[in-house]
Amino acid sequence: MSSSSSTPSLLSLKGIGKTYGFTTVLEGVDLELARGETIALLGENGAGKSTLSKIITGVIRPDPDGSMALEGVATSLQSPRDALAQGIALIPQELAYVPAMSVADNIMLNRWRSSYGLVTKSATVAAAMAAAKRFDIALGDLRRPMSMLKLAERQIVEIVKALSRNARIIVLDEPTAALSQDESRALFDIVGRLNRDGVGVLYVSHRMDEVSAFSHRVVVLRNGHKVADLVTANTTHDELVTHMLGRQDSKADANSDAPSAQTPTALELGNWHCRGIPSLAGVSLSVRRGEIVGVYGLRGSGAELIAEGLGGAGKEISGNLLIEGKSATIPRSPLAAKSLGIAYVPAERKRDGLVLKLSVGANLVSLILASLSRFGIVRVLAERKKADSLAKRFDVRFRRLDQTVGQLSGGNQQKILLASRMAMSPQYLVLQEPTRGVDIGARGQIHRFLREIARADCPTLLVTADIEEAVDLSDRLLVMREGRIVGELSGPGKTQAAAASLAAGETR
Repeated sequence: MSSSSSTPSLLSLKGIGKTYGFTTVLEGVDLELARGETIALLGENGAGKSTLSKIITGVIRPDPDGSMALEGVATSLQSPRDALAQGIALIPQELAYVPAMSVADNIMLNRWRSSYGLVTKSATVAAAMAAAKRFDIALGDLRRPMSMLKLAERQIVEIVKALSRNARIIVLDEPTAALSQDESRALFDIVGRLNRDGVGVLYVSHRMDEVSAFSHRVVVLRNGHKVADLVTANTTHDELVTHMLGRQDSKADANSDAPSAQTPTALELGNWHCRGIPSLAGVSLSVRRGEIVGVYGLRGSGAELIAEGLGGAGKEISGNLLIEGKSATIPRSPLAAKSLGIAYVPAERKRDGLVLKLSVGANLVSLILASLSRFGIVRVLAERKKADSLAKRFDVRFRRLDQTVGQLSGGNQQKILLASRMAMSPQYLVLQEPTRGVDIGARGQIHRFLREIARADCPTLLVTADIEEAVDLSDRLLVMREGRIVGELSGPGKTQAAAASLAAGETR
């Protein structure tokens, strides 16, 4: 989809750049966004995606050489408020909302409807409802506090808020990073309806499957330059990855050296139950030596409880656990899991896995300080040597070991999280969403690391809601629905279509 020669683009960028001192982060970028068009913006971390998004939405002012026009009219944005006034809205990955206030109040924030000078709940709800109905978006009870909503619902509320301010361009930053496949599809259904009403959408994503399914065009940035502008239907995943990396991605075959069915079992879960929502109802599975077993399910399927249970971070789970054929107690704490030789990589690295204000070095060795200490005092040289070794092994990119982890990209943070767990020399590895929110390059690296780790005799259980990752990385894939395992896929039958069908309860 593109604008005709007689109709100006909804958004036109010419020669956009951004320099900080001697560092150029964006240079000479041209971009055209037509009415009713969705463009996916791809690139590795550091490619310039965030900078370009912030320039478009008025967060950052570009260098003076470039120009920006809205429907043919030159403009210069001074702030996000200025951008919003001109119909450009940003929906960030870290949403900005007031948790204790209602859905309606958040939609009408600072624009509450009043009657005779008094703000009334009914008037606010009516105005918010009108905004949602205008674009045929269902939000349920608008009187609910935002804190009660799921992430996908909160994102949709933010979209309605932007539309109620007459946004004609919406920029979405990693909108589906923490969403299930069904939630992502629902979000893009709304994006499709917005396109039909003439709204232009630019979204940053790392998920190649949704890029193919939901965008009209793909713009690829690399090292601050635009290196590709392609019609989505006329390109392939491999071509896009090549543009992003500047080279072909040597993607390993996940099953090329998978262990045979005769390989001894290392971990075995028997008849696991857990009440509540989500739940487990008689889950049994096994992981062989050298194997990666994937567990995939839609949000609420109960898959995450398996990872959390083995990592000692879950609810009260009943059932049996066998390690190397011997009975063990299901761990009730991370320390108990560690004593069983289990390393657990949690889903939320910023909340549960890393200390963002501490240094790269401190995070890398945080779980093995006892082995680096003498008489209760950490040996500084030993700590630095071990941290440096781990960073090199997992190709962590940083300026200095004393640099804070919060300053690094998502991919490098995730590598540090994995490296810190492998520093313990675990016998078993349990992963939950191991590449959430990382770019294509880092994702490929992490997948290669995980295959090497598993084949080096560290049996690995992978729990992920990323169907592409589940199929590509696992040797055997177990699919869950409503707390139960509903199918096992391997070999040629291990496809995204088959996994999606089982997870959704469709007959095959």
